[in-house]
Amino acid sequence: MERRLWWAGWLFALGSAVHLADHLRRGQGSVTEELYLAGNLALIVQVAVITLVLVRHEAAPTAALFGFPLALGFLAAHWLPEWSPISDPVWEIESLPALSYLASSLEVLGALAVALAGLAIVRAPGGSLARRGARSAA
Repeated sequence: MERRLWWAGWLFALGSAVHLADHLRRGQGSVTEELYLAGNLALIVQVAVITLVLVRHEAAPTAALFGFPLALGFLAAHWLPEWSPISDPVWEIESLPALSYLASSLEVLGALAVALAGLAIVRAPGGSLARRGARSAA
């Protein structure tokens, strides 16, 4: 299971890098200030999660659970019709839209892969939740 988390971490890193490169290519002016702030806060969390996963830190499975809200945020920002200042629907991107579709898809898939792999470890017998339950019962 830990190997699956590690590979998911690499997928998330790839998706994050491609997505970041796509935003840099489009320029800071292509998004609102609100989305710029939200995106940078998400990037801080992403870097922390990816780092913990790739160095195989003992907290990595639990940290990987942040992939769920990150994926939800990426989906809300890029795959819903414009609904708020943090909207940036991929189908409204005019310059190299295929790259933006790929970048957003990879990032969402990477976040979900990390979260699901982390959840499997946390829920497994002897995983973080099992150890926590054993300590509180003692």
